[in-house]
Amino acid sequence: MESKPVSRLEMSLHWTIAAGIVGLIGLGLFMSETRSFSLYDIHKSIGLLLFMIIAVRVVVRLNKGWPESISDGPAWEHVVARFVHWALILGTVIMPLSGLLDALMSGQGLSIFALELVAGNPGENGRPQALNEGLAEMAEEVHHYTGYALIAAIVLHVAGALKHHLVDGDNTLRRMVGRS
Repeated sequence: MESKPVSRLEMSLHWTIAAGIVGLIGLGLFMSETRSFSLYDIHKSIGLLLFMIIAVRVVVRLNKGWPESISDGPAWEHVVARFVHWALILGTVIMPLSGLLDALMSGQGLSIFALELVAGNPGENGRPQALNEGLAEMAEEVHHYTGYALIAAIVLHVAGALKHHLVDGDNTLRRMVGRS
């Protein structure tokens, strides 16, 4: 696929998804560490809304291709950058899908800020009863470990952007913020 310059749409999608993913990972870690599961519905609602934006970004990226590199760095840097970009794209798709699958299979249903999309499966005690406990557990594990993989990919992505700006002195970071 031929790459074209970065459009305002691509920049808007990039920064919206970046802020959303970082916020949701932070919220997810906070919920896990503090057992603040009252925030679960907010986490799930924002994640579902963000997934819709992620879907648009994936379609744009697959149709348009990747932006052309403006760096003259060694070939291995380009390989690492391509790997990190793919890890970010795949991670931002896998993360919400695994979370949604976990919620559905664990019988919790699906809603966006109290607007019920898929009803939960209440058991005799009123608590959600799993539709498929094994699938729910697998989805929860995928969600958990994908979160840590995304953290690593985000750190590498930010480090790469800073390296381009501070060490290489090229326009990669300026292009990412719409100033090139």
